[in-house]
Amino acid sequence: MKTEFNIIIVMALLVSAVLILVSQNPNETPKLLSFEKYSNDIVEINEKSKKYKLVDDEIKFNATKKLMQEKIKKISLDFMGLKISNVELLDGYYPFQDPHSVVERFDLEELSVCSFEQKIPLHLQTISQTENFQMFTKKYSSYKLELTIMDERSYLSNVHYGLIAFNHENQFASTYFHVDSCTDEITDKEPYHLNCFDGNDDYSYSTFNTDDILSSFSSVEFCKIKLDSWRQSLYDYSKTLQEKQRQLEMKLIASEDQVAFGPPFSEMNILGDLRNIVANMVHGKFDDQSTHEMIKKYEKQNGSLPKELLELIENRE
Repeated sequence: MKTEFNIIIVMALLVSAVLILVSQNPNETPKLLSFEKYSNDIVEINEKSKKYKLVDDEIKFNATKKLMQEKIKKISLDFMGLKISNVELLDGYYPFQDPHSVVERFDLEELSVCSFEQKIPLHLQTISQTENFQMFTKKYSSYKLELTIMDERSYLSNVHYGLIAFNHENQFASTYFHVDSCTDEITDKEPYHLNCFDGNDDYSYSTFNTDDILSSFSSVEFCKIKLDSWRQSLYDYSKTLQEKQRQLEMKLIASEDQVAFGPPFSEMNILGDLRNIVANMVHGKFDDQSTHEMIKKYEKQNGSLPKELLELIENRE
């Protein structure tokens, strides 16, 4: 009953907002009314999905999930101007749960979490107005696009919206946006984010560096972050650290005596700390206070930085 009352209140507020906007912008009436209809449709489909999930009716649940995916595709086209090939609603994140369930599950303040499913059209429209979205879609709108929606209200009341562009050469480019479920505002601190992946040569790079991202957007290559020679040498070194960490993880998995594996486990943590330090440098944050604090913390716990890293730092141009 409480959940239904909350949904009614939210929908009433949305309707009021729509009516005000209609009175101010009569030419926008059709779009605003479709906004209201889409919101109602999403709430209705989500409630059905929750019902079928609860009674373990897999066939009907999958049918309503598919209906939700198709509905969000239409919303994306109408409110983002974007043709989405697939909407990913991951297990554990769909159906979208009411705020009370999230509050109880993660022991949160009740007023810090709000319903968001009825506001998905608004969120997508808000995202479409960001420069990150406009730059990303300017380059990748002609490719196969996937939209991922994940409920992250357990952290800062966020809803995660991810965009992934695929080509036919085993490569993808992705970015994401976080929207507060209560204020409906973008909560990302950085203006841009880009992740590039190439399965052909095991290339993967994720960054918030504005210059690097804008350079990649303007490049003829599908998705490639061009690094100067010094940052490239740091990146190569980070891949070496990653491989050492991976090998230790494999040994840990294969080990029957977890207690005896203590020292290598400690080494894994050290490698992880080193990778974080190097990542900051690669992303152009060598002179940032955060990097120096990470180095001081590492030296206090583990002694001097490795010789290889010290040499790379000395060779900085």
